[in-house]
Amino acid sequence: MNNLQPSQSLIGRTSRVRRLGLIIAGVGLGSALAYLLSRVFSARPDTFPKRQFPDHIVDDRGTGQAKAARIIRKLRDRAFEASDEKLALALGRPVAEIAAWHAGQEAIDDDVIMKARGLAMHRGVHVD
Repeated sequence: MNNLQPSQSLIGRTSRVRRLGLIIAGVGLGSALAYLLSRVFSARPDTFPKRQFPDHIVDDRGTGQAKAARIIRKLRDRAFEASDEKLALALGRPVAEIAAWHAGQEAIDDDVIMKARGLAMHRGVHVD
């Protein structure tokens, strides 16, 4: 009976270590999977894709495409309830053009930025 006692305690200890190892491996695998999924599905609304028009200056203030996109996004979010349709109506542009600006498919021109700044001033919204 003495010979069985040490081997049974060794088996119990080994199975606990194996269970602990499996738990740690599962947590590691789960966190890696969660990280990858968060990278795939994370789409922050304040980030824009790289513009195709990096050197295109919009106005005499030296506003580039990235800053122009931020101005339009802030105006839409703060003054037009985050609605592209309402912003398009106020700017006198089609909704498809607004979506193209956000996607970086079209350049934002000086007329739009002047109108956006005027609307922001009229509505009391700080966009710069």
